[in-house]
Amino acid sequence: MGVHRLELRAHCSAIDDLAVIRNGIGKLVGEETTITEKVDKSWHGAPQTNFSLEITRKKDVRFVISQLGYECLSTLLKEDILSRIDERNVIHLRLSLAELCCGRIEISEPRKREPCIKLKIKLEVYPGQSVEDIAIECLQDAISSYEN
Repeated sequence: MGVHRLELRAHCSAIDDLAVIRNGIGKLVGEETTITEKVDKSWHGAPQTNFSLEITRKKDVRFVISQLGYECLSTLLKEDILSRIDERNVIHLRLSLAELCCGRIEISEPRKREPCIKLKIKLEVYPGQSVEDIAIECLQDAISSYEN
């Protein structure tokens, strides 16, 4: 699977249950992964907690991608994956924070203003390779490892 790293970010307000969010993120990325929490203020001054992590070990990135589940990965394969990839070969995903806290993985609808977890998956693409082919191979590998 051609990936360099995975980044995750979530912004939570003061009224969110941080323990539930921490547990949901922990199940997605694995309990042994270190999640950075930073208490800060939002743009408007309200307190918020920012969760973030970066995974660079390919085995761990593969694990997280496979944790997205068959349904989520199949949805990504069915849609135009190039619409989620930027010029730096990064796949951008937003997962519903509420669904993750309930133990389900669901891709947020575009332009829907709901709390979400932002995932960035940096693909390993070399000159002469197709970004789309690498992305599809990455998702298909994750599906096959999820099924096993």
